[in-house]
Amino acid sequence: MPARLDRGFLWLGAAPALAVLIAFGVTRRVGEFAVSKPAREALFTAVAPEERYKAKNFIDTVVVRGGDALSARLLAGLAGTPYLAAGIAVAWTGLAFYLGARMKSWTRQDARR
Repeated sequence: MPARLDRGFLWLGAAPALAVLIAFGVTRRVGEFAVSKPAREALFTAVAPEERYKAKNFIDTVVVRGGDALSARLLAGLAGTPYLAAGIAVAWTGLAFYLGARMKSWTRQDARR
């Protein structure tokens, strides 16, 4: 999903029009519910139920909502915002691959026990 976001932000930066914003928003939300959310939920399968409950609440309130509010404040009024967001999406893609590799190693270790 992050790899698609960088292209979407670049498209939005190159053609800042309402139709582009709507198409990008719809595509992002479809990807969120079809790919990102199920993948994020799968990460919690290796966690105890009590820890899962606490972590999901923390991620939803502090990370997601706080990140939205902070990015809105930091990026308000910047002309190059889509290009900055595309760079962030590229970094996010790298983080996703790193965390995916870590998750594989954790599940392999649990299988050996």
